[in-house]
Amino acid sequence: MKKRKDLSGQTTIFIIIAILIVVIIAFIVIFSKLPDGGNINPFKNEISLIKDSIIKCSMDNARQGVKRIGLQGGYFNKPNYSEELGWAFIPYYYYEGNIYLPNKTFIEQEIGSYVDFQMGYCLQEIFSENYQLEYAKSKTTSVISPGKIKIIVDLPVSIKKAESVTLFELNSEEIVFNSSLYEIYEVADYITKSHIENDTLFCASCVVEMAKERNLYVDLIDYKDSTTLVMLSENWSYKEPYLFEFLNKY
Repeated sequence: MKKRKDLSGQTTIFIIIAILIVVIIAFIVIFSKLPDGGNINPFKNEISLIKDSIIKCSMDNARQGVKRIGLQGGYFNKPNYSEELGWAFIPYYYYEGNIYLPNKTFIEQEIGSYVDFQMGYCLQEIFSENYQLEYAKSKTTSVISPGKIKIIVDLPVSIKKAESVTLFELNSEEIVFNSSLYEIYEVADYITKSHIENDTLFCASCVVEMAKERNLYVDLIDYKDSTTLVMLSENWSYKEPYLFEFLNKY
């Protein structure tokens, strides 16, 4: 009588081999979809930190730019008609019969100019002993809207280590934050253009009402030589009061 062979051991071996094949195939599929043909970057966390630092850098520059532009009446670059303060300047919007009010598009461009000017300095402070940053001059656009400002910094950055290069497009990170600059400009526009009808007087009560409707504060201060300093401010978009100022000389 022939003995039946015990096939349970062979079956177990085949099952283990089948499982190993499935696992190997799964690894091949997963790694083939990874960047660089599946090479795991041991400095992935450091690259992520560098990217986060670049994003924070652009956000800080944007907010600081809007603040600086407010102190200088919508300007980054000094205009012909202005008062020098040493650390800043105050522009004239009205000067002895002539109006020099910048339009909103110009102010948006000035914000972009400030951010572009500062980005290089900011990126130089991002240090990594393992990686090198390469970038060109940024091209920033800004949009002033009711209650907010949107800023996009167009800046491709190459993060290099030896032969490995990671490209990071900063323009994929849209910067949006609260701001009363749109509403402030509306009041500044009204005050300045009212001089077209009367070059020495304007409706002060109208200005106060406009400011109140927009949750703003307005101060008119005698400056010097028949000149009025106009200060428009709010206290909700920044930790400290946000200030926008300009001069009118009669």
